[in-house]
Amino acid sequence: MKILHYMFGIPPVRVGGLVRYATDLMKRQYQMGHEVSLLIPGNISKNGRRKTVISPCRNNYMQIPSYDICNPLPIPMCNGITDIQSFTQCCDGREFAVFLQKLKPQIIHIHTFMGLHREFLDEAEKAGIPMIFTTHDYFGICPTAVMLFRGHICEDTEWENCGFCCQNAFSQRRLKIEQSEWYRIFRKHPGAVRVTKQTMRKVGSLTCKSIKLLQTVFGIQRSKERLPGKTSWNGKDYAVLKKYYASMFARISYFHFNSTTARTIFERRLGQLRGEVVPVSHSQIDDHRKKRVYGKKLRIGYLGSWAEHKGFFDLIKVCDALVKDGCTKLELHIYSDTDQRTEPYVVNHACFDADQLGDVFCDMDLLTLPGIWPETFGLVALEALSYGVPVVFSAYAGAIDLLHAYPDIGFAYDGSMRGLKEILQKIYENRELLLMANDNILKMDDEFSYDRHVSQILYLYERFIR
Repeated sequence: MKILHYMFGIPPVRVGGLVRYATDLMKRQYQMGHEVSLLIPGNISKNGRRKTVISPCRNNYMQIPSYDICNPLPIPMCNGITDIQSFTQCCDGREFAVFLQKLKPQIIHIHTFMGLHREFLDEAEKAGIPMIFTTHDYFGICPTAVMLFRGHICEDTEWENCGFCCQNAFSQRRLKIEQSEWYRIFRKHPGAVRVTKQTMRKVGSLTCKSIKLLQTVFGIQRSKERLPGKTSWNGKDYAVLKKYYASMFARISYFHFNSTTARTIFERRLGQLRGEVVPVSHSQIDDHRKKRVYGKKLRIGYLGSWAEHKGFFDLIKVCDALVKDGCTKLELHIYSDTDQRTEPYVVNHACFDADQLGDVFCDMDLLTLPGIWPETFGLVALEALSYGVPVVFSAYAGAIDLLHAYPDIGFAYDGSMRGLKEILQKIYENRELLLMANDNILKMDDEFSYDRHVSQILYLYERFIR
């Protein structure tokens, strides 16, 4: 089978669940003997030349033939969009037509619309090539990709308030830098990556000195930075963006929804869609389940960034309240690349590699998914279960599908701080609940077979190729 994947970049420049899922899937498909190719957005020319060109990458990725789009659309990640025109620019679709004619893929698997021109979809549709879209996040129906407005699930179907959430969107200058060839080389050095992360966390943007250096390198003229005012984010502008992405979704042949949560959100915005729910996985997930022993302390685990939409600060407030109420034998184990927490019950851990997952889950009795956004899945839940660790699911987590399929492997709550506190206090006062959940995890079927997941995706492809 000839398969073309599209995503917004490869490690170490781009990371996260989407990248992890797509790269593992491509690698396994390649190992199975399929003809796999990868298309990614490349740099945006600094000299104003805007012609979009596709060229082979200097080095293939994981032995997979890889191609760059020179002068793609910008990649906003989850920071939002203020310059509507830059994200809806047209290009000459003939370059995509020639590329597809030479490559002749039987199926195109799109993992995001970030960086991708609508003309690519037009040419694939003209060529009769089916396109599968995986709903890793909500980009395309939400410019920040998280579907939250002031701490609540966004109900703004007309995109009238999107400017409020996009006020901290990156400037075009910064987006151009982060899509440059120089930045790719820079990101390959671990020390530079660490310094960059620390700088971004402290100031939220590049320092003045860094910007001057990068302006010299790229020849970028510095313009006055400002946050957009109301006049620059009126509903009419974002209606244009909404219409643009809706037209892209209309060209998708079939949707691979990560969860029923993702399907519900997408169909609430786009109407009924042709697709199915297939929970995601990755190659490092294997069956490591074992009988667990619980001590006097309740060790709660949290993996991820200090982000409001992930429920991190709600979790801290809940643990504060529990300790204040007398639950003193409680530890919160935090795995994050952010600064250290100082609460007496917190145990700080650095980020970890995939081969350290066993050690990570040995440090906790249960994992929390306290997100307040409708997360499309949450691979960390499947990782925890693969080591026999029960999970506390927010009602907003897409991974709660696992709890619906296998009741009593974890605990669900309504997504509120009150609900989270009640469930954690209940577990704190009765560890038998953890033992029962662990026993039920040991009875789960074939959820930890990555090859099973890959076969499901390949079967989905084959139906459309036929």
